[in-house]
Order: sequence, then structure tokens, then C-alpha cells
Amino acid sequence: LLLYLFYYLAVELDFCSFVYFLISSSNVLKALCVCGLHVLYTDEVCSPGWDGLVCWPRGSPGTVTKVSCPSYVYDFNHNGFVYRQCDLNGSWVSVENRTWVNYSDCLRFLAPGIEKGKRDFFERLHIMYTVGYAVSFSSLLVAIFIIGYFRRLHCTRNYIHMHLFVSFMLRAVSIFVKDRVVYANGVLQEYDTMLMDNISTVSISPLDKTQYVGCKITVLFFIYFLATNYYWILVEGLYLHSLIFMAFFSDSKYLWGFTLIGWGVPALFVSTWAVVRATLMDVRCWELSAGNIKWIYQVPILTAIGLNFILFVNIVRVLATKIRETNAGRYDTRKQYRKLAKSTLVLVLVFGVHYIVFVGMPHTFTGVGWELRMYCELFFNSFQLFFFAFLSVL
Repeated sequence: LLLYLFYYLAVELDFCSFVYFLISSSNVLKALCVCGLHVLYTDEVCSPGWDGLVCWPRGSPGTVTKVSCPSYVYDFNHNGFVYRQCDLNGSWVSVENRTWVNYSDCLRFLAPGIEKGKRDFFERLHIMYTVGYAVSFSSLLVAIFIIGYFRRLHCTRNYIHMHLFVSFMLRAVSIFVKDRVVYANGVLQEYDTMLMDNISTVSISPLDKTQYVGCKITVLFFIYFLATNYYWILVEGLYLHSLIFMAFFSDSKYLWGFTLIGWGVPALFVSTWAVVRATLMDVRCWELSAGNIKWIYQVPILTAIGLNFILFVNIVRVLATKIRETNAGRYDTRKQYRKLAKSTLVLVLVFGVHYIVFVGMPHTFTGVGWELRMYCELFFNSFQLFFFAFLSVL
């Protein structure tokens, strides 16, 4: 009798009414019913249908189809998307006789506990350096206004400061933009990687590289402004070193040369990197290192850091000598050390000496040491110019 009742309901009523009657609490079955009402006709060109969780629309040959992660699966990331690929023959791409579907974006909240810990760690880092760069950006705006408003502050030294401030502000803006753009392209890149790793026999069109143009330009400008920031720090060191060690140094005469070093030299090696990357490794969004190609811009940056450290050591040596000579015959050595410590602290900020410490640390991605390094490096990188801007207007 019970089987007959089920049969009657399924035949005499429509299937969806039967399902709602049978189990009204099943959101997945409700979605299946709604999908069945919309998918009335199928054809041979990537036909619409139900895959067990998601109702797929008709796909176009050679394109990627995406739908939102289903809201009725509560543990999913409901801001993400599910992806399918329709090949050139008008069929959904298959892997091992099964239609290939990418749910990785929906599963972000279902990662193991260790991955969740990493995600929380990166979220804390993101908050920290976002606050740091925002505070530094605001401070630099105030410093630039003060230097520009008071004419007595118009000198070569402060002009160089302003160039450094602008380079740091552009670096901060490029970081914020890169975070948004690269994150927006992250799911598509992950899909692209899985597709190339898992599919070798299916005839599909390559993903359109033009969709990554905006992301590539963003990464390119990020690397350029990062490099200009390091080179303007180097210019600060060269300028201060020249004032101390060159008796007849004409600072205004060399301003154009310093400007070329700060903005021009990074443009040369970053553009070279972009050409080589576009020629030899034009894949995805360029945010990955792509092997040894990264050394095209990393070696000049490391060179600038090394030169700055040498200048810093030499200037601190001269300062220590002058302080001892000035206080010769006095016995308050603690005051001498305080002066030297204060001068050294300012020079550390000006020269970015902390970078040399991070360069020497191993680039691993696990362990407490790596997490400590990331906290320290991003903290100093983001707040460095806040302290420098504050000291510059005192």
C-alpha cells in the first residue's frame, strides 16, 4: 500500500511536488526540482543539467562556465564559484570518464585544521600590514604637505625625502590593488593549473590570456614601485654619505642624477623582466616567481640593500668617531652612547638596514621561525616610513 501511494504521488503529481511532499527539509532535492523545471530541453552543445549539487546552464564551446557555490550547502564558501570547461567539440570536459568540475573555491572553509591555521595566520598578517601601510600613507601625506607648504623646508635633502615618500605611497597603493586583483584572479588560476595537470587527451581551447592582462599590469607596477622604494632608500644613503665624505659636494647639482637612480634604474630592470617573462613564461598572473626569471629584478634590489648596508656601517663609524671627539675629556659616556644610539636608530630607518637581516634568513614556509620572520618583516616594511616621516618633520 505504501509503495502504491508513492507510485501514485510520483505519477499523478509532478515529480517536484512528490519530492516536496516526501521530504520538504531537503534543500538539495528542492534545488534539483527547480533545476528540472528549467532544464526542459537538451542538445549536443554542453547541455544544461544537474551534477548532484549544482544546476548548470548551457555552456559555450571553448569557454569556462561558472555558477555560484550553492547556498544550501551551509559549510561552503557562498561567495565563491564552481567551474566547468566546455571544449571545442561542444562537450563538457571529462577526466576519467567523469565530467570535470572544480569546487575548490567552495571548499575553502572545509580545509583541515592546519590549513585553517595558516589561513588565520595570513589574515592576521594582512590586517597588520594593511593598517601599517594605511598609517604610513596618511603620515606621508601630512609630511609632504608640511615640506611643500613651508618654503624654508625647500632644499635638496627634503626633495629627496619627498621622492622617497611618493615611492612608498605608490608602493602601498600597488599592494592594496594587487591584493584585490590577484585575489579576484586566484580561483581562475587555480582552475587553470588543475586543468593543465589533469587533462592531456581532451581537445580544449587554452584559457584566454587576455583575461589576465589587468592582473599582469598590476603585478608589474607592484614590482616597479617596490624596486623604486628600495632605490630611493639607496639614494637617501648616497646623499647622506656624499655630504659627509665629499668636501665640495653640490647637492642641487646631483639631484637629477639621484632622480634617475631612484626612478630610472628600476624601470630598466623591471621592464627587462617583463619582456623576458612575457616571452618565456607568459602564464597566469605573473605573481609567481617563474623560476630564475625573478633574479632579473631581485639581484638589483639585493644589490641596493647591500650597498645601503655598507653606507650605513661607514656612516655609523664616522658618527661614533665624531661623538667621541666632541666629548673628549668628559666622563659622561652614557650620554655619548645615547646620542650614538639615537643617531643610529634614525639611520636604520633611513637606510632600511633591517632588510639585510631578512635577506639572510632562509625562505621557508613552515615553522615558528618563518612566522616570526613574516611578522617582523611586514611590520617594519609597512610602518617604516611612518617613523621616518615623523622624524623628518621634527
